[in-house]
Amino acid sequence: MDKKTIKRIKKGDKKAFRTLYDEYYQSAMRTAVSMLKNDSDASDAVQETFIRVYKGIHSFDESKLFKPWFYRILTNEVRRLIKKRKPEQDYDQVPHSEIAQVQPPETDHATLDEAMMRLKENHREAIVLKYLEGLSEKEMSTVLDISISAVKSRLFQARKMLKEELRGDIHGQQQV
Repeated sequence: MDKKTIKRIKKGDKKAFRTLYDEYYQSAMRTAVSMLKNDSDASDAVQETFIRVYKGIHSFDESKLFKPWFYRILTNEVRRLIKKRKPEQDYDQVPHSEIAQVQPPETDHATLDEAMMRLKENHREAIVLKYLEGLSEKEMSTVLDISISAVKSRLFQARKMLKEELRGDIHGQQQV
């Protein structure tokens, strides 16, 4: 997001905000769906994110990058929704047999999706922000409010766990 557009938004230019919305909506939805695994919750998270961005744009420091600021708001909103969920709605607690009923295992995307669902929330966030949204480790550090070395460690652990999950899926399918 360029600084001119941010300045226009701060002055109340609704067309400029629409430009921001158009630029960030699809990637915000993709990120929220990847983290929440629920289209309705993802839509709520994205809507609330844009409301918070609109209300808080005056506090945005224009000397910093906009993208990490935006994704920090989105990630915080996703976390809020996850905490708000009832335990039986939390995908981290869904048994593997139920996941298989929701996602057909015949596609590679479905296998990856299942494995992602079994990761802890912080590992899933790291994978999504790095590989789906293409954030740098420095940007992730800002978004997640952790050090760059913690980001690297979290990514390492997330990749390792995802690899183990995928290896388990592959072995599980071969045995069937």
